[in-house]
Amino acid sequence: MQNQNLLELETQDSNHKSPGFSPTPSPEIAKTSVVRSSKYFEKNEKIYSENDSKKFESILLLHIEKMKEKTKTRNQLLTQHKQTLLHLFKLGATIDDVLTFLQENNFSGITADNLKEFLKKSK
Repeated sequence: MQNQNLLELETQDSNHKSPGFSPTPSPEIAKTSVVRSSKYFEKNEKIYSENDSKKFESILLLHIEKMKEKTKTRNQLLTQHKQTLLHLFKLGATIDDVLTFLQENNFSGITADNLKEFLKKSK
């Protein structure tokens, strides 16, 4: 009989709303939902291995090296290697010989006119 009375009391309590109950969530409930969503994002976040970390670092270092590379104009390149070019021409190489050798080694951008102009300035 007591079990039946307790059951009735529990049923009545669940049917009656207490005066302090509000349908909007309390700040404590809101905090737990924020925490849950944070955990949700953490679960979906990719976890990186030590190998991934090393690979990431090496990629960044390669990018730093690439950014450090200075670009040069054609005239700056010719001026930088002035002595070598003059030595080639003193040994008897012609402009066509130099251009052919550069093209055979997949170096483009230097023309016969560039080399003629270089020789004029060098004399």
